[in-house]
Amino acid sequence: MDFFEAQDRARRQTGWLIVLFMLAVAGLILLVNLLVLGVLAYNQSGVVTFSPALLAGQFQWDVFLGVAAVIITLVFLGSAYKTLSLSGGGHKVAEMLGGRALSPDSRDPDERRVLNVVEEIAIAAGMSVPRVYLLEEEGINAFAAGSSPNNAVIGITRGAMEALTRDELQGVIAHEFSHILNGDMRMNIRLIGVLHGILLLALIGYFLLRSSYFARLSRNRQSGGMMVAIIGLGIGLLVIGYVGHFFGQWIKAMVSRQREYLADASAVQFTRNNQGIAGALKKIGGATHGSLLETPSAPEYSHAYLAQGVKGFMQSLFSTHPPLPDRIKRLDPAWDGEFVVPVKQSDPEPIPETAPKPSLDIVGAVIAAGVLSAGKMVDQVGSFDEQQVEAAQAIIAAIPPELREAAAEPFGARAVIYVLLLDPRPQVEREQRRLLEQQADPQVVQVCQALAELRRDLPEAVRLPLIELTLPALEGLSEEQYQRFRSVVQALIAADNRVDLKEWILQRLVIRQLDQHFGLRKPARARHGKLIQVKAQLQVILSLVAHTEYHEAQQAAQAFAAGAAEAGLTDIALLPRDALDLNTLNNALDTLEQLKPLAKPRLLKACAVCILHDGNTTVPAQELLRTIASCLDSPMPLLTVTRS
Repeated sequence: MDFFEAQDRARRQTGWLIVLFMLAVAGLILLVNLLVLGVLAYNQSGVVTFSPALLAGQFQWDVFLGVAAVIITLVFLGSAYKTLSLSGGGHKVAEMLGGRALSPDSRDPDERRVLNVVEEIAIAAGMSVPRVYLLEEEGINAFAAGSSPNNAVIGITRGAMEALTRDELQGVIAHEFSHILNGDMRMNIRLIGVLHGILLLALIGYFLLRSSYFARLSRNRQSGGMMVAIIGLGIGLLVIGYVGHFFGQWIKAMVSRQREYLADASAVQFTRNNQGIAGALKKIGGATHGSLLETPSAPEYSHAYLAQGVKGFMQSLFSTHPPLPDRIKRLDPAWDGEFVVPVKQSDPEPIPETAPKPSLDIVGAVIAAGVLSAGKMVDQVGSFDEQQVEAAQAIIAAIPPELREAAAEPFGARAVIYVLLLDPRPQVEREQRRLLEQQADPQVVQVCQALAELRRDLPEAVRLPLIELTLPALEGLSEEQYQRFRSVVQALIAADNRVDLKEWILQRLVIRQLDQHFGLRKPARARHGKLIQVKAQLQVILSLVAHTEYHEAQQAAQAFAAGAAEAGLTDIALLPRDALDLNTLNNALDTLEQLKPLAKPRLLKACAVCILHDGNTTVPAQELLRTIASCLDSPMPLLTVTRS
C-alpha cells in the first residue's frame, strides 16, 4: 500500500468511525430513554419495576425526542470539544501528557542524540522537522501526535532516551514517523474525541451522585422519593456511560493493534535495520517499568504509544498493542525469547562543531542525482530508506556550524530566514538591510550581520533542509514575536516589487506552517476528488514548474503540455511568467491543498513529468516539487536514486 492509499484508508476509517459513533449514540438514546421510563414508572407506583407493560404506559414521544435531543447534544458537544482542543497540533497532546519541549539547541548528550535522529529522519522523509517533547517517565515509550505531517510532534520518555542506543532510537523514531506518514495520527485524535463524548454521560451521572443537592434532599423527608429517583438516574447514566465507554475502548484496541505491526515493518523498511526497533522492544520487556506511563492522562492516548502504556481491567481485551513477543518474533525470527535489561547509554552524540563534515560537492551530488521516472519520483512520497537517511546526515553535517547553531534557537532561526531572503543584487540588498534595521528585533539584526557572508557559499541543496531545521525554534516564538517576524519576512520579499522562486518557497513553507501553529490558518479540508475541478489552479502551478525548469519558452511550453497531458487536461496552456505573482501562486496552492488523497499523486506526477521532460532535473525544480508535495501533506523524500 503506497502513501496515498494509506492516507485514503485513514480518511475512510475516520468515516467508519463516525458511523460507529452514530450507532453508539443511537444505542445510548434507547438506553437512557429506558432509564427515564423506569424513573417515571417508579414515581407513579413507588416500586422499581421492569414490567414492559408498565414501562410502555409511561412512553411519550415528546419525552423520547427530548431525551434524544439532550443525549445527541451532550455527546456531540463533548466529542467536538475534545477533538477541537487537541486539533491545533501535536503539541496539545504532548502537553496534555505532561511533555516538555526540548530546546533544538540543547547540549545535553541524551537530548542531542534524540534531536539529531529526529532531524535526520525528517529531512530524509521530506518533512518539516517536528518538535520533540520529553516525558519525565521511567518507562520506555514514545508517540507521534498531530493532525498532519506539518504539525506533528514526537514524544519520548526519559527511560527511552537514556536506555536506547542510537540504532534503537532510530528504529523507534522511524516507527513513529510511520504513524505520521500512514495517517494514523488523525484517527488517534478522532478516537479520543469519540470516547470522551460517550464518557460524558458517565461523568454527568457521577456528578449527579456527588452533587450536594442530594445532601439537601436527604434532610427533607417529603423529598425521599425524588431523591431515590435522581440517585437512580445518576447510577443509570453512570452505568450506561461506562458500558458505552467499555465498547469504545474495545474498538480502540482493535483499530490500534494492526497498525502497530505495520509501523514496526515500516521502521525496518525505512532504516534497513530490524535490530533497531526489535532491540528497543526487547529492552521494554526487560525494563523494570516496562513501557508504562504514570501520567493521569496516559489512558486517553493509550492507542498511540510505541508500546502498551497503561495497565487496567481485562488487559487482554483492551490491549491496544500486540504482545511484545509476537512483535519481536516478526522482526527477529531468530530471537531466543530472552528480554534485555536496559542500562543507561554513555556514548555522547557529536555536537555540530565536532561532527564529521563530508565534502559539499558530495552532498550536492547526492541531492542532484536524478530518478528513474516521474512515476518513481512520486512513488517515493511518504517513504524513505537508509540511503536517504545517510544523505540527510551528510546534508546536516555540511551546513556551516554557525548556521546550524543559529537555526536551533529563536533569535538565530529568525536571522537565518532573513539572511536567506537577502538578494544577491547590491541595490536590493541595501534596501532589505534598511528594512531589517527599521523593523526587525535589534538582537536578531546583529545575528544577521554575523551570518550574512555564510549564505554566499551555501550550496543550493542545503537551503531547503536548513529552512526545515529552523521550524522547531520558530514555533517557540511568542505570538507577538511571530507577528513581527512575519511582517519582516513579507517586507523583505516585497523589497524589489517581485517574488522569485526561492522567496516563494521559503514563505510558503515557513509562513504557512507557522500560521497554522499560531492559529492564524486552518488546516485544509479535502473537498476535490478530481483534477478537472481545480483545472485553473493546476494550470498556475504547472506553469510555475515549467518556467522554473526551462528558461527557453518553447521548451517550457512543451514540458507544460506533457505535464497537462499526464493530468488528463489538454485544454490548458502555459501562462506567462509575469502572470505568476505571489497572490496567484498562493491562491492556487491553497485550493490544491483541498484535493482528496487519491487525486494528489496525479498532480505530483504531472509536475514530475514536466520537470523530467528533457531527461534532466535541477535542484531548484526538485525544491519546488518537494515544496508543493509538502503543502499537500505528501512528504517527498530526498531524491537519491541514480539514473541508469
